[in-house]
Amino acid sequence: GYNPIDGGNYFDGAIDDIQIYNYALSDTAIQDLYTAMSTNPATDADLVAQYNFTGNTADGSQYANDLTNDGASLTADRFNYGGHAYAFDGIGSSMTAANSPALNSPTATVSFWVNVTELPAQGEAYLLSNGGWQERWKISLPSHGKPVFTTNYENGISDMDAGDGNALVPGTWTHVAMVHDGTKDLIYMNGTLANEKDVAGNLNATKYPFGVGFNPIDGGNYFNGALDDIQLFNRALTAEEIAALYGMQSVEPTYSDTLVADYGFNGSGKDASVYANPATISGAQFGKDRFNRSNHSLVFDGASSEVTAANSPQLNSDLATVSFWINAKALPEQGEAFLLSFGGWQERWKISLPAHGKPVWTTNNESGISDMDSGDGNELVPGSWYQVVMVHDGAKDKIFINGTKANEKDVTGNLNTTTYPLGIGYNPIDGGSYFNGSLDDIQIYSIALTDDEVAALYAAQSAAPEVTDSIAPSAPLDLVAGVQNTTVLLTWSPSTDNVGVTGYNVFRDSVKMGTVPSPGMTLTDLPQLTTFTFGVTAVDAAGNESVMSTVIATTGQEAAPDTIAPSKPGNLAGNPGAHSVLLSWETSTDNRAVAGYVVFVDGTLVDTVGASKTSILVGDLDAETPYFFEVYAFDLAGNTSEVAELTVSTTAEFDTGEDGLVAYYPFEGNADDATPYANHGVIGGNPTFQTVTDRLRAGGQAIVFDGDQDSVLAANAVQLLSDYSTVSFWIRVDGQNFADAEAYVLDFGHWDQRWKISLPQHLRIVWTTNSKNAQFDNSISDMDSKDGNELILGYWWFVTMVHDGTDDIIYIDGQEVNRKAAAGTLNSTARPFCMGSNPIEGGQYFQGALDEVKLYNKALTGEEIASLYANGTTSVPSYNAVLNKYIELVYPNPTTSSLQIRHHFTTNQSLLVRVFNAQGMEVSSTRTQTGYGSNDLTVDASKLPQGSYYVNFVLGGKNLGSLRFVKQ
Repeated sequence: GYNPIDGGNYFDGAIDDIQIYNYALSDTAIQDLYTAMSTNPATDADLVAQYNFTGNTADGSQYANDLTNDGASLTADRFNYGGHAYAFDGIGSSMTAANSPALNSPTATVSFWVNVTELPAQGEAYLLSNGGWQERWKISLPSHGKPVFTTNYENGISDMDAGDGNALVPGTWTHVAMVHDGTKDLIYMNGTLANEKDVAGNLNATKYPFGVGFNPIDGGNYFNGALDDIQLFNRALTAEEIAALYGMQSVEPTYSDTLVADYGFNGSGKDASVYANPATISGAQFGKDRFNRSNHSLVFDGASSEVTAANSPQLNSDLATVSFWINAKALPEQGEAFLLSFGGWQERWKISLPAHGKPVWTTNNESGISDMDSGDGNELVPGSWYQVVMVHDGAKDKIFINGTKANEKDVTGNLNTTTYPLGIGYNPIDGGSYFNGSLDDIQIYSIALTDDEVAALYAAQSAAPEVTDSIAPSAPLDLVAGVQNTTVLLTWSPSTDNVGVTGYNVFRDSVKMGTVPSPGMTLTDLPQLTTFTFGVTAVDAAGNESVMSTVIATTGQEAAPDTIAPSKPGNLAGNPGAHSVLLSWETSTDNRAVAGYVVFVDGTLVDTVGASKTSILVGDLDAETPYFFEVYAFDLAGNTSEVAELTVSTTAEFDTGEDGLVAYYPFEGNADDATPYANHGVIGGNPTFQTVTDRLRAGGQAIVFDGDQDSVLAANAVQLLSDYSTVSFWIRVDGQNFADAEAYVLDFGHWDQRWKISLPQHLRIVWTTNSKNAQFDNSISDMDSKDGNELILGYWWFVTMVHDGTDDIIYIDGQEVNRKAAAGTLNSTARPFCMGSNPIEGGQYFQGALDEVKLYNKALTGEEIASLYANGTTSVPSYNAVLNKYIELVYPNPTTSSLQIRHHFTTNQSLLVRVFNAQGMEVSSTRTQTGYGSNDLTVDASKLPQGSYYVNFVLGGKNLGSLRFVKQ
């Protein structure tokens, strides 16, 4: 139909029966092919359309021109058999069938049964139309109730009603036949001629579809009532033929089959019994049966799933057997779930499942109401399939589980009849009592099966079916999601199968939303502005299911205009530092969705943040200065909330002894922050403190986590938030929990807000950061320390992580081991700083020791990190080989009072001995002369707090370096 190489060259017309051969046909073969394919395959029959409405809208004639149903519902027919006619609501329900040459004969007969619910208040309702008054014929019903036959024929247009005394009576079934024989239009009511009119000429043909219950050309004119047994003939039936047709169709059919309902749930609610009373499915989805065949059972959600079949005479027998397969997903927490109900306990019977798991058989019979459960030891275990059979034989009620009698009770008398529908998976009388699980192969008998017959039924149904097709259909390709506000239209190309595709399962975020017979499904009223993963699989009749095709789509806003502003951001608060303030607020609400927040300081725009963020770090502020902050919310329609206001003063600056140092946890018997910020940690679990050995700056203490509930948590603080950051610490890995993919070492804001440091099973430590850059608000980067840099168990390692706005960098023992581009400034967080576990999802406990954990609000240089490794500080000069020549021994280290230093200073020079704390602040100094007296120096440490210190030597004005000691 088009040029597939260059595009274009589109054909306007119809094509059929394309055949391609891999050889050249002869002239004779081509003539034979034409003869065969130009011969009408239809037999010479005058019935050109037949819609019996026995549970479906199929055309039973040879032309198979099925009707498409739009809103009409199954109802009882003139004999009160459920699901054997269709009801139209007079508002929007209708049916259509495609235009067909078979429907365009010169003469015609239209036969149908009609039961009016309500006559139109004005105008007319269309019952049937094939071309309407405009082109061929229509049958309509005015407010006077007399059906009208309008024909468009070669000599004009004619209409005629059924005549006085022939009005349709609401609530009564009537047979109507309309005939055009080339000379007259005739109307028959219940087999008798009601009216006729001379109308000479053949009917005109039409291009319009055949419509039922409405006007298919102009729309509207909806019929309120029921229709059944619509038949179209391509000739004019005689009066005798119409009388015979009416006589045949007015006699109630008789059935002898005792299987009165059979719901296999093989992709539909079809009743496979001769009574064809289909079930209407609402909310339940097709699932796998006991043999793992897809779309061969029905899954109920325990919340709103309902299946209903119409009340019908065959279901109201004196005796009954109800057989079904059940797989409960969960037992009800209280009360009972209804499995099946026909009249309930109030009128006939119900089958329910209480919290104890023993199914209950309740019957309402001539002698009263009886209920009985399946007895102890016969509980249904969730997750397992069972066959359950309930029997009332006029003398007893019986319950069978998997073919074996579980319980019985004397119950004398016939079952009472009911007018209620058959309900499956819920209580159809009072509502609620929803079942959570799967049901399959529901069969209802009008007799009481014997014990042997029940056992035989179980044996037959529990045997695995013969596998004749094990090949799954191909996956649905070209899956596309079209979004219109909160509606998503899914389309895809048909799948193929070795036998045939019977349907497609449609999923939203892995949850089945429905099954459709052909490609395409519309999902309406979805949550707005939400991203979903939609999936589609193909299924065949054998229950083989294809792999899933998926597509991701985000819904739009609701269609109606939005004029409602978000609520004001609540509880605006500020956590001040010397040069920054961490603003935080409670989430605003909106009738649809908050789009974001706008932040001002002293009337100047600071930033606009997304709806998921309820905090922001405002920097570049002056110390000890008041600032006026404003925050308001906005939605996608541009509506803005009231403004939240706050005045906050920044704090004075702190001197921590190292440039950029904002937290230091030396773990000397506690989790205190040794900086002036004093953001002390709170210990959780039962970690211990051990004396450090076998590494630089040994002698102090370190905290040891056992990998079970141990952690340290420090409050969020504004000084910890900065665009760039350095995190350094000593770490010793003592063991691993192989149930966790990784252990959390340190976490501040997690991977989804700021940063985390974790240790996977491969022992290469990982640095994960979350930054904002020109392209992404949340740019997440992670990298490990690279092969060859595993943290071997039992050894101390000095680890430093850096984010400098351009790269993420990992150092081990003062040496860079890996680097990755990670442009952007770190995002802020309102979460606490955690050591030793995952503070967000919980668990993932670290097993090992940590010491000298330091956080900086800047990116340290490589030189500073080398100094930090060697000396424990970036600001104290490094110990070097020159000092080693003069110092022989430092003891005792750790000390409780004084420190003795044995030296070899031989020249007579001025010696300045200074003591620095771990933050690099000088805490004492002593001057002396070398070359005289003892070769021992004494440093008084009695008044020093516990912790790590450095003794520094300046000889003759030259700084020789420092040595670390620990005061206990």
